[in-house]
Amino acid sequence: MKINNVEVKHLAEKYSTPTYVYDLNKVEENVKRFRDAFQHETINTEVFYAMKANCHPAILDIVAKNGLGMDCVSPGELQLALKTGLPKEKILYTANYESEEELKFALESGVIINLDDINSFHRLVRSGVPEFISFRINPGKGRGKYEQITTGGVKAKFGVPFEKAIEAYRIAKEAGVKRFGAHMMTGSGTLDNEHFPVMLDLLLTHLGKVSQELRIEFEFIDMGGGFGIPYTKDEEPMDLVKIAKDCYDVLEKRSKEFGLGNPSLSMEPGRIFVGDSGWLLTRVNGIKNSYKKFLGVDAGFHTLIRPALYDAKHTFVVDGKEDLANTDEVSICGQICENTDILAHDIMLPEVEEKDIIVVENAGAYGNVMSMPYNMRMRPAEVGIYDSEDKLITRRETVEDYYRRIK
Repeated sequence: MKINNVEVKHLAEKYSTPTYVYDLNKVEENVKRFRDAFQHETINTEVFYAMKANCHPAILDIVAKNGLGMDCVSPGELQLALKTGLPKEKILYTANYESEEELKFALESGVIINLDDINSFHRLVRSGVPEFISFRINPGKGRGKYEQITTGGVKAKFGVPFEKAIEAYRIAKEAGVKRFGAHMMTGSGTLDNEHFPVMLDLLLTHLGKVSQELRIEFEFIDMGGGFGIPYTKDEEPMDLVKIAKDCYDVLEKRSKEFGLGNPSLSMEPGRIFVGDSGWLLTRVNGIKNSYKKFLGVDAGFHTLIRPALYDAKHTFVVDGKEDLANTDEVSICGQICENTDILAHDIMLPEVEEKDIIVVENAGAYGNVMSMPYNMRMRPAEVGIYDSEDKLITRRETVEDYYRRIK
């Protein structure tokens, strides 16, 4: 198997395992494909990369150089975004349950602030009143690929309930805010083409009431992210061109109907740029024939937590055996002392031997950024490949790194 013309066997031997590998050319291709889809003659469009998907500086540099902004959810992410040299107006700060200190930092940074709650505004104005503010609105509905990543609706911890939207903007207006935006994020990983225009229409309907009640217009409408990718062979990719057209049609129609002004359309994709641009390489340490057959590998939920956290599915390939028949039913597990340390349950693979390299596909989003040194099994290395040249971009974590934090 090759990644950007580089043999997996070479990568595993050179950098050891477990190791994340990113095809940086594919990240560029994904960005271009998305930007080509979301273009309109009269509606300005801004795309903010959701850094939480993968905030490695090598990826941030590519995203920034290709014209995207950054969506940050913490002071740490904000610092990384600022280091890319992006203009402040291309950085969006959307945290939740923020401390007063965090909000002060965002305000002083001069970036676009998008608030998760009315109380967040009260904490913010202790440091100053911004000229522009946006609120994240919970439109009352949400949809994600898994329940755990559904971020809108009555069970979600995020956003100002739409019933309180008028109150939120009234408080901001009375405090002296002059310019306004609005945002939503209702779920992650969806592949439903109809989801985005339907949710945008719902948000705009709520904002229409705000506009008519308070006589304010909106400079930008952020429809959030959540654009999914196929993780398994039975899933189909989204039709970005159709989604874009439908969303622009909704925005034009509702803006005129409700007097919202001439807002730009913003969004914050993450996974769709980096998900299928990353792979996790892991080596088979042992094979156990127990009540079922287990392949024990040197990665685990400390390396890739999505399967344990969401029961998320990935595709697994045995390097060098891609053309062999899948004859063995196996479960793939790591070395962590938890029974939830399972990367795959009861999947079919060719017959596997110890020391074989298993490649976990579509591991570029929410992979290494969610890793941890549990059981003192340290975080993996990361390798970037650009124009068929591989380079170590993050060294493997060591126990010495842990000791450096201890006083």
